[in-house]
Amino acid sequence: MRKIREVKFNNKILKFVYRDDSDMSVIDEFFVDRMYRSVEYLISNIKYPIIDIGAHIGVFSLYASVLCPKSNVLALEPEPSNFQLLKENLRLNKIKNVTPIKSALIACKESKTELYLSTNTHNHSTNKPINQSTSITVPATNLEKIIKQHKLSKIGILKMDIEGAEFQIISNIQYPIFDLIQNMVIEYHETEKNKRADLENTIRSHGFSVEHFPNHFDKKLGLLIARNKRK
Repeated sequence: MRKIREVKFNNKILKFVYRDDSDMSVIDEFFVDRMYRSVEYLISNIKYPIIDIGAHIGVFSLYASVLCPKSNVLALEPEPSNFQLLKENLRLNKIKNVTPIKSALIACKESKTELYLSTNTHNHSTNKPINQSTSITVPATNLEKIIKQHKLSKIGILKMDIEGAEFQIISNIQYPIFDLIQNMVIEYHETEKNKRADLENTIRSHGFSVEHFPNHFDKKLGLLIARNKRK
């Protein structure tokens, strides 16, 4: 059953169509827990487009749109029902500066990929979890294609919340593309195989400073804010 939740942010009322507690938890993450509080100044002063990877139902995209109404946001979400709600929430709030794109982000040049489904709507991933076999085939793209298709000279913020796939994406970004990125905001999902410290070191090796904001509820989760020191 779909419901509507209203939140007040920056003197603006936002309305979100949501389905369940999983959707609600993402709304709370931004507007109650304020997990992205440390990014607000960065978003408010951004001059180049924002790419929202793992847009879910559009919470970060609307959050960024309110903070910087002049920004241009590209919102990527591959899961069909999430994508439908993303579009509905943009229409409901009359958001004009967010472009929804039905696609996953991957490291290679394939046009499709497998998306492994979770019972929680925000936990779908292109990384196959242990003991998980339920998947669907979804459209896919990579950063090089996005940059060319949308004629981006710079990326103001590259935001990722992609349930562990961030490790593979970051490790496969080539230097010319890293050079176009001014800032990154990455929700990391640490495992025995993929360590936050290794992700930070990879980002730093490309000339970025990195701040770490751990999740207070789960030490394997948190936020990395990376700034390109050459820009």
